[in-house]
Amino acid sequence: MKYKLMGVAMLAVAVLTAVAATALEPAVEKSARVHQHLTARRDTGCECDGTELCSHLPLVIIDTKGQEIPGEVTDVMDSFSQVIYTKAPDGLATIRTEVKVIDNPDGNNHPSDVPVFTTVSDFRIRGYSSRYAAKKPYLLKFMDENGQKRDISVMGMGAHNEWALHAPLTDKSLVRNYMMYNISGEIMRWAPNCRFCEVIVNGSYEGVYLMVETIAKGENCRLHLERNMKNAGVMGYLLRIDRPNEEELESIRDIYAYAERINRLFQDVAIRYPGRGVLTEEIKRGIELDYAAFEKSLYSYDYDTGSYGYWNWIDVDNFVDYYIIQELSQNFDMGAFSTYIYKEPGEPYRLAVWDFDNVWGNARTTVVFPDTFILNERAWYLMLFKDEAFVQRVLERHRELRKSYLSEEYLLNYIDEAVDFLGPAAERNSVRWADEIANWDALGSDYDNPHSFEEAVEMLKTRIIQRGRWLDEEIHAIQQYCHPSRNKKYNH
Repeated sequence: MKYKLMGVAMLAVAVLTAVAATALEPAVEKSARVHQHLTARRDTGCECDGTELCSHLPLVIIDTKGQEIPGEVTDVMDSFSQVIYTKAPDGLATIRTEVKVIDNPDGNNHPSDVPVFTTVSDFRIRGYSSRYAAKKPYLLKFMDENGQKRDISVMGMGAHNEWALHAPLTDKSLVRNYMMYNISGEIMRWAPNCRFCEVIVNGSYEGVYLMVETIAKGENCRLHLERNMKNAGVMGYLLRIDRPNEEELESIRDIYAYAERINRLFQDVAIRYPGRGVLTEEIKRGIELDYAAFEKSLYSYDYDTGSYGYWNWIDVDNFVDYYIIQELSQNFDMGAFSTYIYKEPGEPYRLAVWDFDNVWGNARTTVVFPDTFILNERAWYLMLFKDEAFVQRVLERHRELRKSYLSEEYLLNYIDEAVDFLGPAAERNSVRWADEIANWDALGSDYDNPHSFEEAVEMLKTRIIQRGRWLDEEIHAIQQYCHPSRNKKYNH
């Protein structure tokens, strides 16, 4: 009976795919990663008169035309993260603003310079815990004069209509997300592109931000969720695991039961792509059944057997790399919040990294010590770690990555180079947010709260050393999770 239900699910998703995977266009090759601090011009001074901001970083200038920016927290309904946000006077979650980006290729940038583009944009505060901070993160949705989505290339990144302006404040080092997005992009098939910039909102300098491409479809986006085919359309999808009240996410019914039961957290699995304009009930139901069939296979006694094994559903190397990145950096959100799983047409499930604000001891509500495993029983990994073959792949890949992109030398050097690249921009940010940097103890332990940019950088480097060396010595201990004595009823 179980496999009959699985067959029904596969038929349902066939409604989405329409044709065999062999008819698809060839998968797009992974493009070279651009690391801004290695390729962009550094601050070499400027001949301006010094009467306005002068930066080697791109400038993002936002004018709300006197409107209040929606998205402030007004009420927390209960202990399960049910939050109410402010809205625009018309009841919408966004306001319509003007956005300018100044990014001169041959010299420093000034607010009075001619922008590389000016656009109308929907605009609001974004994020969950980060929106409580004084330095607000923002969501931008570019529009044309007719209110239609407008894809624009920003700071050399592929064209999109939707962008996130990440506001590093809890991360007083400024570099966690920048570093981990770029390094993950070297290791994995896809990770968000990003660029440092400085932001001005309604004439007020707001400091150093990170412009990040959101995990969505767009021109030149390496996450190909939709492809054109001869005489047929094939659609992939993107799911997000997060708090049930996260805005603009279409809920999926009941398919999150397994993950919720494992994590014991009040979370939801929601469709992030396709969006509302495309997401019919038929498509929604097909996605629901497809994902449910995957989880039923994974969380069953047949999870490691032949035709029903988990490897028939997922890109195993992707899941291995994702785990290593998250465990080494101790990303406490993994599998619970800000967690994305996607399926390109004709492809297996893959995971996409997102949100490294709280890594390496930077968690706001939880004290995370460097000498412990925290993620091996999160979400899908509860079952994956029961399989000896999967555990061995983790061990081998960990040793490999610790000699390259995740080595102590590479990570520490990456931080030094990124900090050097920021230069006077980091200093301006420290002046703008001096009180918060010196006095805002936002983290779960007083030990983890730095009180200057320089101290934050050194604390991050110290935690990387501590965590990496402990994991190098103890990573073999994950073999206990696949030991036969622990998994007799599961393994064949």
